[in-house]
Amino acid sequence: MKRLLKWSIWAYLILWVFEGALRKWVLPGAQEALLIIRDPLLIGIYLLALGSGTVPRNAFLGVLAGLIALSAIFSVLAGQSNILVTIYGLRTNYLHVPLIWVMGEALDRKDVEQLGSFILLLVLPMVAVMMLQFRAPMDAWINRGVGGDDVGQIYGAAGRIRPPGFFSFITGPMVFFPIAASFFLYQATLVRRLWFPILLATGVALAIALPISISRGCMLATVAVGAIYVGCMMWMGLISASIVRFALTALLLMVALSFLPIFKTARTVFMDRWDTAAAESEGHAWGSLTDRVLSGFTQPFETAAGAPLFGYGIGVGSNVGARLLSGRSGFLLAEDEWTKDLLELGPALGTAFLLFRAVITGYLFFLSLGALLRNRDPLPMAIWAACAPAVLLYQWAPPTLLGFSVFGAGLTVASLNYNEDDEEEDDIDVEAMDADDDNDEEGDTSDDETDVKGLEEPGEEISPIEVERRRMRGL
Repeated sequence: MKRLLKWSIWAYLILWVFEGALRKWVLPGAQEALLIIRDPLLIGIYLLALGSGTVPRNAFLGVLAGLIALSAIFSVLAGQSNILVTIYGLRTNYLHVPLIWVMGEALDRKDVEQLGSFILLLVLPMVAVMMLQFRAPMDAWINRGVGGDDVGQIYGAAGRIRPPGFFSFITGPMVFFPIAASFFLYQATLVRRLWFPILLATGVALAIALPISISRGCMLATVAVGAIYVGCMMWMGLISASIVRFALTALLLMVALSFLPIFKTARTVFMDRWDTAAAESEGHAWGSLTDRVLSGFTQPFETAAGAPLFGYGIGVGSNVGARLLSGRSGFLLAEDEWTKDLLELGPALGTAFLLFRAVITGYLFFLSLGALLRNRDPLPMAIWAACAPAVLLYQWAPPTLLGFSVFGAGLTVASLNYNEDDEEEDDIDVEAMDADDDNDEEGDTSDDETDVKGLEEPGEEISPIEVERRRMRGL
């Protein structure tokens, strides 16, 4: 049953990536039903967790139960009488959150790395679709929005939409590529699971995707993951000769890539978007970004200061809630997540819910930091860097952002469930890189000679760990 539980988690990831394609191209008439396509699967995951004895027990789930009860009570006290709106709001804020700890119980480090390899393999078709969308007119079929809307994507610049790939909107690539970058950097520097040419192709595709997305948020989030990962590697002293060689190779590829027509066009369009943002903010594009981030923390509390004590009712601020209450989609309360939560739940309970999300984010950070300090393992920190903005700040009403928030957080927790064989292998990998660095600096080839002699001895068997060590030395 635990194996079936793992397969169900895989299915959750696949639906997260491709539910947008179903809503846009395959079953546009059922786009509203497909909005919650992962919910039945999620309930099945919870039932499998109960049946396999992998039900997590922690204070987070106790607090979550309290928030669910209070949110329902506050919605009644607020006079919100549409039960469907309340149910949808409870579903949005709370239903998917336990998956974080179910994944932490059901998956181990090997599972996380396999999921990461699958995400990396998805980068190639994702970027291929985005390139087609980037080249196509705004009203082309490949640029349709959910429900078959002819012009359903967000405008980027120079007459082009922000290509979402398989996702419904650009918010999908905005969270997909940072998590892909975390696994790419890990496999490129420490433990490679994919064949090297495929891994290299994935890196090239990532580099192409960032300007093609025409999304400053996607670009900055991915760069932030890279900066945090490099910082972790420098702190651990693992900037070996093999990693430097890989970085130089990547740099040469980037230089060659800059001459490709599609990359040059994408870079021009991206900079046009940047210049437009600068013009809108009186010449301060960076200032507009920092102001947006800072106001995201302060403005919600200023706006919600005049909100009713019990709020307007959970679910009222979502697009689905707006359609059920007014017959049209939109934002009845606010567009940003924090303001919406405070207005829906009221100042007190809304603040409690936001603190709950902040505590989860901080908890994941300290878990990842512990793995870095104790085990010299940068992967949890890289995954945390990719998912932390979604857990803390992003809207949860859009299914893509909600799914990524809990799945990324679940990967962070599960990445700490080390297998004994993996721990031994990682230790040897680190020693191998250190030895490789020493050999490059001092010209010491004695270890290599010993290895060769060992290979020449008849009948000697080479362990998988030794094979992995030699492979890493030749990265």
